[in-house]
Amino acid sequence: MTAPPDFAIEITSTATETLVSAVGEIDSAVSARLSDQLAAAVATGRHVVVDLSAVTFCDSSGLTALIRGHTAAEAAGTKFLVVTEQRAITRPIALLGLADVLRILPDLAAARAALGPGGRA
Repeated sequence: MTAPPDFAIEITSTATETLVSAVGEIDSAVSARLSDQLAAAVATGRHVVVDLSAVTFCDSSGLTALIRGHTAAEAAGTKFLVVTEQRAITRPIALLGLADVLRILPDLAAARAALGPGGRA
């Protein structure tokens, strides 16, 4: 499947974090791509911040990609933070009880504060 033109992922890194920013809709057509990008971000050894502020829809395959990314980060000993206030993301996470697994923060400033000075916990 080809990603719809309204979906994009951008990766940027600093010395302590890798920021994965997604825009558009996350569904089965793009969730494998998201999962691959999250795995690559975790492999850097930096903390991973996933900015979903511009995501307007996320189905179960997208939530699965987030859980896999979180699990990989936990195994690697790094933090995995999700940034969003989008109801399209927060509601299914809450309904499925994933808020106990995924750390959701309202914005990038809150995520960076959660990483602490120098990106450390």
